[in-house]
Amino acid sequence: MKMDFTFFYVESNIICIILFLMLLISAGFDRQEKQRIFSANLICYILYFTSDIFWALIGGGYIPCTRLTSSLVNISNGILLSAITCFWFVYVEISQGVTYMFSKKGRNIAKLPGFTGIAVMIFLFIFFPDLMLNEKYETTDLYSIVFISLPVIYIISATVRSLSRAFKKENYALRTQYLVCGVYPIIITIFGIIQTLWFSAPIFCFSCTIIMLYVYIVTLNSQVSLDDLTHLNNRTQLKKYVISESAKQSERSTHYILMIDLNWFKQINDQHGHVEGDTALRRAADALRTACNDKTLKTFIARYGGDEFIIIAKTDEEDKVKELCTKIKETIVRLNTEAGAEYDLTASIGYSSYNGDLMEFQSALTRADEALYKEKANRKAPLKR
Repeated sequence: MKMDFTFFYVESNIICIILFLMLLISAGFDRQEKQRIFSANLICYILYFTSDIFWALIGGGYIPCTRLTSSLVNISNGILLSAITCFWFVYVEISQGVTYMFSKKGRNIAKLPGFTGIAVMIFLFIFFPDLMLNEKYETTDLYSIVFISLPVIYIISATVRSLSRAFKKENYALRTQYLVCGVYPIIITIFGIIQTLWFSAPIFCFSCTIIMLYVYIVTLNSQVSLDDLTHLNNRTQLKKYVISESAKQSERSTHYILMIDLNWFKQINDQHGHVEGDTALRRAADALRTACNDKTLKTFIARYGGDEFIIIAKTDEEDKVKELCTKIKETIVRLNTEAGAEYDLTASIGYSSYNGDLMEFQSALTRADEALYKEKANRKAPLKR
């Protein structure tokens, strides 16, 4: 590295550290595992940029290049890169609702390769330092292999799994978030390679900072508009949709509001626990997405609250709405049966039409709700299994 660029390199990393600290403070230390992993990733980035500052000062001759200083910098870079890619992979898996990540054991298994790589790096530097640094205190080929092997595995895994999920029909609401998670490691890798070939340009820290800020913004937007449990639209997004539909109509067209409520859902929570209750809600949400996957009928799906869901169908054919109601009920039962659940999962549905006018929406919602509970009143409680 040319000495003329040393302080520019250092200043760039300091700016990125400050931005990450601001992001860390903004993100906070939430009790949710996903948020904790995201914060841990930010901390690892901050430490990596700090280590990179010392690496730049050694390269610029401002800190003596000895076996000790070179070893410490390269060990810390290797450890932190493994930690960054490990935490990113775990964050992606948790964000995308992978089942094995719901348990502490599953998360620990996902982290195991990363911590194994860290242990190998430390072991080699302590007991076989000559294999990691040559007589000029430069890193060897073995160091490069250990440095990139596990991070590459995590990067490829996160990218492939995110991109494959992004194009599944049931994940359409989260497609942008999945694509960002899939493309992010590719961009970081490309800029990391460029910086390796062009040492005087601190583009790695800038690219990491820009992409992480974008990830945070996309995640924040999804939290504002999507229900965290089911990944359906939430009530805020429902209000926006209704207002948008009302504003863009020059001529009023017929809409139908469908109110869906799971039957005897409290019984599922009481007999099988709230974790299984959450699973039932996610299964019902999947059933709604599957049932509404008819491109001839424009629908908007949202979780209204608790075990209630709402669908707005844009059509003037009541027969299509009746067909949709039947399809929803059948799909919920089918998915529950295929999952091998130890309980029955069914739904009651009430619907009402309205002309798309904002003022008419609330009265139509009330009529749909009344129709829903009229149907529920005629149902008998399921037998205990």
